[in-house]
Amino acid sequence: MISTFSVKGLGPTTVGIGRVLIASAGVATLGIVLYRAPVWLDAWNIGAVATAVAAAAIVLVLAVGVAVRGKAHAVERVAMEMTLFACALVAAETVLILRAPDRWSDDPTVQRLVAYARAARARGITYDARVPMEVVRDLQAKGMNAVPGYTEASLAESAVSHAVRERGILPLSNVANALVVECNEGIGYLQFHSDELGFNNPPGLAAAGPIDVAVIGESLALGHCVSPATSAVARVRARLPRTADFGIAGSRVLSQVGVFREYVEPLRPAAVVWVVNVNFAEPRHEIEQPILTSYLSDPSFSQNLRERQDEVDSFMREILAPLHEQGDRKLRERLDGASSFPLDRVIKLREVRRAIDFGSATRRPPETPDLSTFERAVDRVTATASQWGGRVIVVVAPNYDISLGRPQDVLRYEAVRESLEDEPVTIVDGTALFAAEPDVLSLYTLRMDNHPSERGHALLGEAMLAAIDSREKP
Repeated sequence: MISTFSVKGLGPTTVGIGRVLIASAGVATLGIVLYRAPVWLDAWNIGAVATAVAAAAIVLVLAVGVAVRGKAHAVERVAMEMTLFACALVAAETVLILRAPDRWSDDPTVQRLVAYARAARARGITYDARVPMEVVRDLQAKGMNAVPGYTEASLAESAVSHAVRERGILPLSNVANALVVECNEGIGYLQFHSDELGFNNPPGLAAAGPIDVAVIGESLALGHCVSPATSAVARVRARLPRTADFGIAGSRVLSQVGVFREYVEPLRPAAVVWVVNVNFAEPRHEIEQPILTSYLSDPSFSQNLRERQDEVDSFMREILAPLHEQGDRKLRERLDGASSFPLDRVIKLREVRRAIDFGSATRRPPETPDLSTFERAVDRVTATASQWGGRVIVVVAPNYDISLGRPQDVLRYEAVRESLEDEPVTIVDGTALFAAEPDVLSLYTLRMDNHPSERGHALLGEAMLAAIDSREKP
């Protein structure tokens, strides 16, 4: 028990207040637990939630018992102990927040950017604190044709879906012949000059071919977030110059099949390298786009995007760029407003809750992902590539959370890996490749939850080359 002092002599009023305080605390405890139970059910197993509810009910019964039947001295002591315990929690929360970055926010994006800045400073790296559209505007002010990078996640925006229906086109690439501003994970913004089709390639390569290797996938395939010359694909291209990169940030399985149909099939490369992020193997919001589902259901469907690049550019500049600017303007406001001490956050005790780890015994078992669409997509790509004698190499991308053993991501990795075992593909297991390294954190930018570092890209690039050079049948 926390040592306390006597309040004897303060009279019956004090005792009465104490009784009300104790009873109220019991009711509040059960009320909070019942309020939080739906949230806990998403993260904890049923047994842990039931235990929490039962414990809160016991606290209520004990509190009411002390409040109604307890002697004056017992009431005074329990009330004082409760008050001091509450003060201790608030003090602990304050200390935890003060040890955090010098800016506070509940916004995950703001928290991530603050973490980047701290990690970069700790390594003597000058951090670029601008948001993407500020970088774009500064480059435009210098006369450069700069644009924000296209992320397929924008398809979840209602305005984008409306524009897709209205214009009859769904872009799957960036603005062509422009300086594309992508990500910044603490070491500076990735920028590249897009080719005639809006991809990260030398001029002329992907537009006309011929090519030997085509790479499809999401941000890792594109090269996030290292210097363009040090990405995994760039390392493959250094050995095999006719390697074309068709990676698009944020793209999921249906968009990647669309990229394959629109841009890779016409070139008929000897090898197709498909970089698969296990967390993006399910279509999710893509399933709401009829154009994307058509790529899977109809093997002859095409938007003819190679011939419609002017429409792609117009869509990007008129629809997506304003959305980027609007989002970055709000992000800037949140960043600028995140410097005052968050008293509301102290009261919520979030840092204390994070510091108390109840262990895996309370966590809800992760659900097995539905990979039926992914499996159909792999079948479609491999069957099509086989028509011209092409090979498909699937690179299972490494993931920071998998490296640290996060159950949900590990389950996804195992499910994706298992689904590929019976497919006619060559598998490059980037997850296992990273796990074999003694210092796995060095393979991620700033040693934190980021894309692979230059060293990580180098490992993946060598593994891709080994798979391409291999003549073994999958």
